Amino acid sequence: MDEEQKIVEMDREETGAERDGKTAQPQRREELVVKLKAPYRFEGKDYDEIDLNGLEKLTIQTAVDIQLELMSGQEVAAMLVTEATTAFALALAAKATEKPIEFFKCMPLGGAKKVVNAVRAWLTSGAAENHVMVFDRPYVFQDKEYTQIDLSGVADLNAMHLTEAENRMSQAGFFITENSFNFLYACIIAGMAVKLPEAFFLGLPVRELLKLKNAVNDADFFA
Repeated sequence: MDEEQKIVEMDREETGAERDGKTAQPQRREELVVKLKAPYRFEGKDYDEIDLNGLEKLTIQTAVDIQLELMSGQEVAAMLVTEATTAFALALAAKATEKPIEFFKCMPLGGAKKVVNAVRAWLTSGAAENHVMVFDRPYVFQDKEYTQIDLSGVADLNAMHLTEAENRMSQAGFFITENSFNFLYACIIAGMAVKLPEAFFLGLPVRELLKLKNAVNDADFFA
C-alpha cells in the first residue's frame, strides 16, 4: 500500500473521539411521527405532522441542560419531577426537531398533548434489574463498547460522595433541593459507583435517562 492510499484509508476511519458516545444508528420510528388532526400554521408554514425522530440523537446532557434552564427560569413545576412536566417534554421536542420552543408553546392544545404523550412514551424504556442497567443499543465510550453497566457499587458510596456530588451540582448552577430528582446527580453518583467519568453517563442517549435516574435511586440502596 503506497503512502497516498494509506492516507485515504486513515481518513475513512473514525477517530476514538468521533466514535465516543455513539450508539448503533436507529431506524425511523413511526410512533415518533405525531399526526395532527388539523394543519398547524406557524410563521407562515402549515404542518400536518411533527417528526420527533430527532430524539434519537439527543443525550442525557441535553436533559440536564433543559432541567437547569427550566429551574433557572422559575419553572416551578419542574423543580421536582421534571420529566413529568409539559415544559420538559416540549423542550425535548424543540431540541429534537430543531424548532424554536415557541413552535410548541403556540401549538393548539390537542396537538401539543399528542407531542407530550409521544415524548413521554418514548422516554419510558424499561428498568434496571438487580442494579444492572442494560442499554437499548450498544454504546461506545473511549473506544470501548458497552451493552450494560452494573450500578450495584452505589451501595458502597458514603456521605462524602454525596457532598461531592452536591458541590458538583452547585458548580453546574443547580440549587440543591432533593437530589433524587436531579439528572446530573444521577450521572455523578453513577460515575462514582462504577469509576467512570460522569461524561460517560451524560453522553448516553436521552432515552436511557429515566432508567439511569431510577436505578441510582433504587430503594435497595437506602434500606
